Amino acid sequence: MLLVLVLALTMVIVADAAGAKTYLVLGDSIGYGLGVSNPDEANYGRIVANTNGYNYYNDAISGYRTDDLLRLINNDQSVISHVREADIISVSIGGNDYLRDNMAQLIAEVEVGNTSTVDRIAVTMTANIAAIVERLRALNPDALILMQTLYNPMEGQALGNVYAVPIGVLNDFIRSYRDEHPGCYEIADVAGAFHGRSGLIAFDTIHPNAEGNIVIAKTVQKKLYDLGEAETDQILIVTEPLDHLSTKSFVARLRELFEKIMNFFKRLFGG
Repeated sequence: MLLVLVLALTMVIVADAAGAKTYLVLGDSIGYGLGVSNPDEANYGRIVANTNGYNYYNDAISGYRTDDLLRLINNDQSVISHVREADIISVSIGGNDYLRDNMAQLIAEVEVGNTSTVDRIAVTMTANIAAIVERLRALNPDALILMQTLYNPMEGQALGNVYAVPIGVLNDFIRSYRDEHPGCYEIADVAGAFHGRSGLIAFDTIHPNAEGNIVIAKTVQKKLYDLGEAETDQILIVTEPLDHLSTKSFVARLRELFEKIMNFFKRLFGG
């Protein structure tokens, strides 16, 4: 009887998993969850998957630009398989096209009103995003694609205006492409959710922290609910996302280091 019960429960679990939708996250370090110390268990993608009982894949890779993602979905057979299987695909991409190898030049130019580098990068970046969407649609015509807008991690700070220019170009393109190609994807407005909320950025000044991942999860979940793809607009947090290093612990470590230095000099000079 016990064996029969175990087998029956196993069949129910397998059947339930087989009937569940599949959720895939593609893109860069934001999609990967680099801003938290436990991304596999608690980044925003995992939170959304847990909330809805989705099967879940995360093929986002830190540092990826649009050209990297395009190569990935063209050549990596495992990722291609995940795309074909997915019912819902979240995409976070574009920020590294500007951040990687270009920030020094962007700072120097944008501060004086020169957008030549922004414009140059935008040509290839937007072409790549269009190609990414076309490739995803070719692999899986029926999947719901959620394209995420990019927040400004330096909003309200010295470099906020510099970041705002390329980020504005990216977000404007995401919106205009959607408008020009109805049905290509829906937009999860992460930029809007982060606006005016500097406390959502991790200690590295770039990535979403624990609370930031929760906010992105809420943004995605609300969009799914509005589209009729989820039964609730509330999220379920099974495992809390954890920050790498809190401000409090950092200050405490600085204080400890300062005290050690002071004690060293006291011993050195007989104080």
